[in-house]
Amino acid sequence: MQTPVHTSPPVLYMRLRKRIMVKKGDPVTLGDVAQMLVDPEWESRFKQLVLHTPGDADGSVLLLDMLRVVEAVRGCCPGVQIEHYGDPHVLVEIMSPARKPNPILLVIVWLLLFFGSGLAIMNFHVDVSMMEVHRKLFKMISGREVEHPYWLQIPYSFGLGAGMVIFFNQLFKKKFTEEPSPLEVEMFMYQENLNRYVITEEYMKLQDNGKPR
Repeated sequence: MQTPVHTSPPVLYMRLRKRIMVKKGDPVTLGDVAQMLVDPEWESRFKQLVLHTPGDADGSVLLLDMLRVVEAVRGCCPGVQIEHYGDPHVLVEIMSPARKPNPILLVIVWLLLFFGSGLAIMNFHVDVSMMEVHRKLFKMISGREVEHPYWLQIPYSFGLGAGMVIFFNQLFKKKFTEEPSPLEVEMFMYQENLNRYVITEEYMKLQDNGKPR
């Protein structure tokens, strides 16, 4: 790689990403972990700067903090001025080679979820005596008492399914609005808490070891 003609030390503006994924054995470069703004003649050099090459000792998650990034950048260009914005660390998830999903296992899981959710809904309706409620409503509306008020049960069943689709704001892969569904919000909060926990654990490992991983 040729040294840039620009001799004066550059100014590197940098924002670390929250979480990235790399394949096992691939080097982690500065371009992978950060968004940066720098003079064009320095850009490719900084983007290709290797920060770490994951090994077996790193496990499945690696923490790179800003001090380690600054050390690597100044080792590449001693006079560089670094302006950092955002989080002071990035989580690197090390991916193992992907395995093909077992179709039989997928079918079993799908059947378990389908029948399990169906039984949960039916048990809920039994607990709240929904059948009796429908009978009383039908008698109040029509003045007649029947064993199975289908005129209420059938629309209620379709409405239950439609309500779940509207609540989760998604049908298969199609979303009706850009607003996140309650499930997506809960998954986001879970991921944020998980990231916070992993970051805390990784910092504790760094303190115990007395040196960066």
